[in-house]
Amino acid sequence: MRYLFFLLISALFWHLTNSSVTTDNTKLNQDSVTLKQAAPFPLGVSVDARLLTSNKQYRSTVNREFNSITSENALKMNRLLVAPNQYDWSGGDSIVDFARTTGKRMHGHTLVWHRSVPKWVEAFQGDSIAWENLLKSHIQTVIGHYKGQVKSWDVANEVIDDDGSLRKSIWSAHLGPDYVARCYQYAHEADPNALLFYNDYGQEINLKKALAIKAMLMNLKKRKIPIHGVGLQSHISIYHSDSQYRRGLAVMTSVGLLVHISELDIRLNTKKIKNLAITEDMLEDQEQKYESIVEIYKDVVPKKQRYGITIWNLSDKDSYQLKDCQCPDAPMPFDTTYKKKLAYKGLLDGLRQ
Repeated sequence: MRYLFFLLISALFWHLTNSSVTTDNTKLNQDSVTLKQAAPFPLGVSVDARLLTSNKQYRSTVNREFNSITSENALKMNRLLVAPNQYDWSGGDSIVDFARTTGKRMHGHTLVWHRSVPKWVEAFQGDSIAWENLLKSHIQTVIGHYKGQVKSWDVANEVIDDDGSLRKSIWSAHLGPDYVARCYQYAHEADPNALLFYNDYGQEINLKKALAIKAMLMNLKKRKIPIHGVGLQSHISIYHSDSQYRRGLAVMTSVGLLVHISELDIRLNTKKIKNLAITEDMLEDQEQKYESIVEIYKDVVPKKQRYGITIWNLSDKDSYQLKDCQCPDAPMPFDTTYKKKLAYKGLLDGLRQ
């Protein structure tokens, strides 16, 4: 009898607990205030071109909640420059057209990166002048194609290594250490009205890297190279230190450029455990971390420097994090059915305060 009584009490407790969670999420999904309505600065999302055109729920959620769009992959070199002097604009055009028709700010990502390089470029044979012409032509062709439609660009992406040195890449090897500055000059020539950003990861963890990025940006400013903003990718986790994030954000803000939290997601499964059970405590920690990041951004970055916050794709189903780790995780504010999670509430609460 005691065992039966214990089972009944346990079942009742489970029912009450899970009913409460369901009720809370129902209320959250009925909240009429959207993220973009609550945000005192642009609130963005990176989008997948295929999902944007094929998934109505994806498209409508993006349209409802955000007022800024970033191209997740469609404007990377390997997606565009499919062969010498041959471009595939289909994915990029669909995203830019969506941003234009829905009145959203368009941010292009990314022109120069050590990854996502076409195989034919990796095999390219030529002297430094030929390599220079290849990169210049790519930058100016892409920006020229979208001139007046893309408000801002991540020109160079992740050119500083974790030890603070210039990253060794196909570009540094063939073009020398000052190729980064020339990329910004080429971009500015193609569209003088576009805002040009440098984008990287790890500034919120690695102080040495943050200071190296700052030194590079200050040098570009001193030389009057046209650069207008810096992006902190912010692929972090629920275990990330708020004080570390505040420190890294402060270093980037001190450069005096526009500051963009450019690729925000907050992981639960940092150890990539294959059979991890995601708990309500983890989701509550995630809620708090999303709220904290917004509050830190508002506290550290002056209004005139806030370019906004962008999350890196929309739902837990769409995040590249799950594809990379091949393990359970739920890093985004929307679940796999595009319902709002506690993480959404944290983001919304941070924006409202």
